[in-house]
Amino acid sequence: MNTVDAKIIKTQYGSELYVDDAEHINFKSLHAPEANQPFYRIEFKIGYFLLKEHRSYEYEQNYFWLAVTEDFSKLVIQEPDMESLFGAKSEEERKATKELLSQWLIHTEAYKNQLNQHINDCKKSNETNKGLTTVLEKLLNVPAADIEQAPIEKLAAPRAV
Repeated sequence: MNTVDAKIIKTQYGSELYVDDAEHINFKSLHAPEANQPFYRIEFKIGYFLLKEHRSYEYEQNYFWLAVTEDFSKLVIQEPDMESLFGAKSEEERKATKELLSQWLIHTEAYKNQLNQHINDCKKSNETNKGLTTVLEKLLNVPAADIEQAPIEKLAAPRAV
C-alpha cells in the first residue's frame, strides 16, 4: 500500500486538498536579482483539488513566488495578480494557506526532489551561478518560522508565462 501525504484547507469555496506529489508541486521559474527586483525569486505552481459541498471537485492550479535575498535576511511571499494561491481568500484563509506552505509544503518530498533537481542542474550548467545554487540549497532547509513570518506582497510585475 502506498500512502500519500495530503493536507486540507477549508475555504468559503470548499475544501482545498493538497497532495505531496511532483505532479501537484512544480517550480515554474527561477530568477536572479536584477536592478528593479533585488531578490532571488522562485515561482511555484501548486495544484490541488477543490472539493465542493455538493460532492463535486475541480482541479485547480495557482501560483506564488518565494523571494529571498542571498543572505536570507529577507524572505517575502509574492502573489501574482492572477491565479494566485492566496487570491480570493479571506484573511483567515490566507493565513491557513501560509501555514500550509510553512508546515507542510517545504517538508514534502516533491518540494525537496524538485529543489535538488534544480540544484544539480545549476551545478552542471556551463553558466555558473553560485548565488542561485546557494539560495536553492538554503531553501531545502528554510525554517518554517521564516515562511510564517514572511509578508505576503503583490508581485510588482506580471507573471512571466
